Amino acid sequence: MKKNVKKQSVRAPVVALVSLGCAKNTVDSELILGRFAESGWLIAEEPADADICLVNTCGFIQDAREEAAGVLRELRGLKEGGGPRAVVAVGCLVKRVADSPELEEFLTAADARVSFPDYSRLPEICAGLLGEEAETSAPESYNEFLIRPRLRMGSPHTAYLKISEGCSNPCTFCSIPKIRGKQVSRPMDDILTEARALIEAGAVELNLIAQDTTAYGKDWDGQLHLATLLRRLRDEIKDDVWFRLMYVCPQHLTRDVLEAMASDPRFCPYIDIPLQHISDHMLSAMGRQITRFQTLEKLDLIREVIPDCAIRTAFITGHPGETEGDFKELLEFVREGRFTHAGVFAYSAEPGTRSAKMDDSVPEAIKEERRTLLMDAQRDVSAARCAARIGKTIEVMIDGLSEDGLIGRSQYEAPEVDGVVFLPEFDAVPGDRFDVEVSSALDYDLIAG
Repeated sequence: MKKNVKKQSVRAPVVALVSLGCAKNTVDSELILGRFAESGWLIAEEPADADICLVNTCGFIQDAREEAAGVLRELRGLKEGGGPRAVVAVGCLVKRVADSPELEEFLTAADARVSFPDYSRLPEICAGLLGEEAETSAPESYNEFLIRPRLRMGSPHTAYLKISEGCSNPCTFCSIPKIRGKQVSRPMDDILTEARALIEAGAVELNLIAQDTTAYGKDWDGQLHLATLLRRLRDEIKDDVWFRLMYVCPQHLTRDVLEAMASDPRFCPYIDIPLQHISDHMLSAMGRQITRFQTLEKLDLIREVIPDCAIRTAFITGHPGETEGDFKELLEFVREGRFTHAGVFAYSAEPGTRSAKMDDSVPEAIKEERRTLLMDAQRDVSAARCAARIGKTIEVMIDGLSEDGLIGRSQYEAPEVDGVVFLPEFDAVPGDRFDVEVSSALDYDLIAG
């Protein structure tokens, strides 16, 4: 008589991922998790429940490096207390440290480091760290990796759509070209295919991102192709979704892009256009390829084609050589009230950049003082803009719950970086849209009654 032998089941390995940095990193994190899911791994929300924990790092500025190092140390402590068996650093800081060994201290808590070319092999690499065998995968370029299925993080109703990778702009303060390489634009058909897949998975807002979205396609033939991409999104996708344009470099913004946006109400009247400064002296020192006069022309063009456009920007204070006169010019520029939203960063010297080699460094205290003054000026502008919307009816997309009700955004606010609209609680789920009346306003946020 044959004896029945019960087979012992083999548990699939479990991975968790902590994603730091910008929206472009979020897309990479979703692609990484998709690759693990394809390879049969289970995904844990909490690092303590995982066999392997990945940290997708940001290495852009000192604060980001310190944040990544802190997370890695925390996970190292969790590992030593019986948590994950290995901690793996991936992303921009890994590449940054490889090129700048003086930054080595930020990654010492990681058991392994994996950079962009090996993203597709991460399940195989991590299986090896666990002492397990894994099917060897064929080498895959980063661009091939970009078209793989994504395992979405956070709410499914809003998604980032990456249209290119890398950057070819010569900004003297920026390390992105050293980290991500020169710009490589994705084929339009791939972008359209991914847009449809994101919508089918529940996305009702697609935020177009890149290091420089307006330079899309320039690496192909020297021409700008973003307007063509926007028209294809308009004509080939019929779903009732919002499209939003982020990371617009001003020197590449053209009328046809704005006209494509204005041609369909699904394109949010919103542009994220980091200017960094307005003084000609500083724009030249920063390698921005644009003058004050040309910047004002671009802003006027936006208002001409999309009169109600929300404009988000970013500035840097304390770049080497910034004089008191340069800063006062920037401060007056912000006080003019041109911007709906603005972020301000105190300059951080990045190893290997041209700015890091410049003289006339501004003291840290002055950088921070100027940053505070600029943020105060923009807060006043924002408060006045918010107050002007009281009594108006706006369409709001629900994002989720707040402490006292619901929280949402209009087309004039991008996810994660701008103000929000607070609403009383009613029957709604994330992604639903409603017309509401603004009843009151805060410095950056609106309240609908």
